[in-house]
Parts: sequence; structure tokens; C-alpha cells
Amino acid sequence: MIDTWDKYFKPIPILQWLVVIALSVHVLINGESSFSSGQAAVFVLALLACNAALLYGLPKFISMADFATALAVIDTILVPATLYATGTTSDLFVVYFGIIMIAAASGNLKRSLALAAVTCVAYVGFTLATSDDMAQLQTILLRLPFFLVVTLFYGVLGEFAQRERIDKEILAYAATHDELTGLPNRRLLMETLARELEAAKRFETPLSYAIMDLDYFKRINDTYGHDMGDLVLRDYSSLLAAQSRGYDMAGRLGGDEYVWILPRVKREGALAAGERLREAVDRFQFGDGQTMFRLTTSIGMTTYLPGKTAHPTPAEIIKTADIALYEAKKQGRNRVCHQPMQDTTATESVAAEPAADKAEKR
Repeated sequence: MIDTWDKYFKPIPILQWLVVIALSVHVLINGESSFSSGQAAVFVLALLACNAALLYGLPKFISMADFATALAVIDTILVPATLYATGTTSDLFVVYFGIIMIAAASGNLKRSLALAAVTCVAYVGFTLATSDDMAQLQTILLRLPFFLVVTLFYGVLGEFAQRERIDKEILAYAATHDELTGLPNRRLLMETLARELEAAKRFETPLSYAIMDLDYFKRINDTYGHDMGDLVLRDYSSLLAAQSRGYDMAGRLGGDEYVWILPRVKREGALAAGERLREAVDRFQFGDGQTMFRLTTSIGMTTYLPGKTAHPTPAEIIKTADIALYEAKKQGRNRVCHQPMQDTTATESVAAEPAADKAEKR
């Protein structure tokens, strides 16, 4: 029963029936000059039968989005063709296509109805101002329900298309961003890293890459609970985002591990950026307002220099930065270490001068 309702009684199929019924009434009332009564009845029956076949057959083969598009195309051809066949004057065509443009541009049913109402009022006013024929007024009043149905149909289609676009944008964002922090997730980070490596090679510009985490983060979860841990991760994400330039990309790999991609930044610039982040974290008061505490961060960095180092894969540059992060932990945490791409054994360390934390596994 639910499937039947979803397929055949959603707003778009209902409005399609209203459009066809309005056309049928128009043919029966205004088609005397073009059709005999028998021809008009046959035309209406054929119209209703084809509409039933369309609504209940086409959804079996195509998606709802394609179905809505197909209905829009069919009605855009069917309505003016029927109006023409019944000898309707050209002014109705102008209003009809005006409504179509209004509905398509608005993408909102309420806005579409409001704008169409303005169009219809202007149409009625202009006609009355230029004609004294009372029969013309009766004709206009008969046309207004038709305008309403057409506006509803195209307004719903416009709103359907707008909502589908928004839903796709929401899904695309959710697929590439971390739910907790709102930062890019592993998928987007890896895609961006691969793209930036190729751009660095092509334009011969440096590319720095950093991986970092919070020192002793596990203690926060064990001592204060995971809600506090989530709050710490969000605050750390804000600090990292504040230190990033517009064309950098900072994101969360998972847990308390973060990545920072810095295009067009050499070793010295990367170390300076890492040090600014380390100092910002060191100064920041983490907590929920009642329970407050300080934390530190360790950062491992590396830099790809086209022409001076071999072109790395994303996995290779990540591994090199991870070696630098391990070295930062080994040297006492709360520091920035840089690992050159051309030598995976010698680690250059640039550490801040605060007292080193007692070494333990992170």
C-alpha cells in the first residue's frame, strides 16, 4: 500500500492529472471551432489514456528525477499544442510560458504561486484596459483555473529540482567531511593530496605536508569521558582551521590525528606554520567552562621540492611525515619535526623550548 501511494499519489503525478483534466475541460469548452463534439470527446479520451499509461508505466523504467524531467518536457509540448489545436488566441501562450519561466526560476512553490498571481492579475488588468467586451472577461475567468493548475505543476517540479540539488549537495558534503569537526575527512584529504602533488610537479612549486595529534589525548577520554574528548577535538579543529590559509587544506584523519596540506610552502614556511599552531594549542584553555585544562600537540612535517626530490606518491609523503611525528614524540612531544623527503633516516627537528613531557606511548 505504501509503495502504491509513493508511486502514484505523490504531488507530481496528482498535478499531472490536474494539468490533463484542465486541458480536457479546455478542449470540451473551447474546442468547438476546431473539433466536432465527437472529435473532442475522442481527443479527451486519448489524452486521459495516454496520461494514465505515462504515469503508471514510465516510473517502472526510470528514476523519479528523470520521470519529473520527462513530464516537464512532455507538458511543455502538449499544453501549447493543445491550445493551438483549439484555436486559442496568442495572448494565452504568452501568459502560459511566462508561468513556466516563473516556476522554473523560483524553485519554490509558494514563490511560484505568488509570482504567477501577479502575472495573472497583470494579464487580466491589461485585457480589461484594452477591451470593453464582457465576453472577453468571461473567457479570462475561465482561463484562471487553468493558469493555477499549470503554475502548481511547474512550481512543484521547480521545487522538486531545487530539493534534489540541495540533497545532493548535503550528501556530497557528508561524504567528504568529518561529522564531528566539520573538517575534510580522509577521503577528501587523500584526493586533495594526490591532486596537489601532481600540481606541484607540473608547476614546479613546493608542497609541504603535516600530520599531527594531541599529546596524551587518551587520558582525556579516560579521565573526563568521551563527550569531553569530542569537545577537545572540535576546539583543536578550530585552532587548526584558524592557522590555515584559504588554499591550505586541514582535515581529520581519524581519532586525534589531523593532516595539514600546505601548497607552495617550503621547509622554512612549513616549520613556521607548524610552530604557530603548536603555540596556539599550548596557550589554549580546553574544557567545558567548568573543567579546564591545557594540552599540547606534536607535529610531523615534510616537504616535496620538485626537481630536488623524487616525485612521491601520497603514501610515501604520508609515511615520511609520520616518521617526523614519531621523532617529535620520541624527543618529548610538544614540538615540530621536519623529515626531508630525500633522506628517510635523518630527521631535522625544530622544537619549541617548553619543558618536554615525560615520554610514553601516545
